[in-house]
Amino acid sequence: MEEKAFNAAVGRLIREARTRIGLTQELLGRRAGLSRGSITNIESGTQAPPLYRLVRIAAVLNVQPTDLLPPLVPEEAAGLPARHAADVASVWSEAEKLKDAHGQG
Repeated sequence: MEEKAFNAAVGRLIREARTRIGLTQELLGRRAGLSRGSITNIESGTQAPPLYRLVRIAAVLNVQPTDLLPPLVPEEAAGLPARHAADVASVWSEAEKLKDAHGQG
């Protein structure tokens, strides 16, 4: 998956989670420490949220950070820029640990 498509998928998942609970972009931004404009850009895929912001967005949306990532197999992370590949690998690793800890593996 290319970086642009990955960012667009993350944005779509954030938008779906936000609208599912009835939050506006303004309110999500305020609660996550971002501007409405940043939320708009993230949801449109033109701005990638740093990992720490993605975690804050997930907390506001009451979802796990991994719920806001597209289904990317670890092998696909190899094609991402190094900074994103490392983040994806880290999230995958933590998700696997959580699955194992909760008997969902």
